[in-house]
Amino acid sequence: MSRRNKVATLLGLLVAAVWTASCSHAPQAQNHAKAPVITPSPAVPKPNLSVAVPEPDLLTEERAILAAQRALTQLGYNTGKADGVTGPATRRAVQAFQKDHGLAEDGRLTFALAKMLNSLVAQLPNTTPITVAAGDSIIYSDGSVDSAAHERVVPWDQDGSRALVAVRPSTRGWPPAARAGLDWATTHALDDGTGVQWSSTGVQQQYEIHVYTQLSSREAALAGGGASCRRFELRTEDSSRRYPGLACKDARGDWVLPHTRIHLARPATALGAAPASDAPSH
Repeated sequence: MSRRNKVATLLGLLVAAVWTASCSHAPQAQNHAKAPVITPSPAVPKPNLSVAVPEPDLLTEERAILAAQRALTQLGYNTGKADGVTGPATRRAVQAFQKDHGLAEDGRLTFALAKMLNSLVAQLPNTTPITVAAGDSIIYSDGSVDSAAHERVVPWDQDGSRALVAVRPSTRGWPPAARAGLDWATTHALDDGTGVQWSSTGVQQQYEIHVYTQLSSREAALAGGGASCRRFELRTEDSSRRYPGLACKDARGDWVLPHTRIHLARPATALGAAPASDAPSH
């Protein structure tokens, strides 16, 4: 074989070998190819479209909650600081009260529970003496009215022909509108049988007016036993300054201090229907 033929033969063999190798490795490369990995998208949480609806029977007003906290305290249940907020301490006090009275222990401060608290507080014996300040009016069951000359203590639960009917704070120097406004707020509280807060731009004093529809036996006897009689009390931030009183509705529907001619003013009416000598110093 000539030299040229040998070279041609070798080249042909080399090309054949390369082609065979490429064909044998191609499927292997395909066999080792990795399948694509598909990662699922994270689930998107659905928004919570529910809206909390306040329960209609729960106390939500700060003044009403504050009054209930004080009533619980008077009945011996610790609510912590009386701040008008239904916090953990108040809920625990409510639960303790519910447990003692055979109620469901859910800690819910409802209107019905507040009414029950007021009723029980009204039945408590009121033996706490009343400290009057100079200028306060002390009204007795014989119709007489004393103006305190200086600070002194008077017993609210005193029996006899000259028992205490009401103690009224001094409003000497007040504008007429403020004096009438305090009586107006008191009559409003007596009409509704619930507590209210009173303040005026004309004076610095502020009062919480509490009303109790149930009277003690002494108070009921003093008021004449009428179903339309209620006890009320004006309170200040100073716990020693309390102004209790009894009031009964007359035939015209006005609130009158029993055994006196002293009427509590209503809107657009004069402050008291009694002559100035018989009216307390407001």
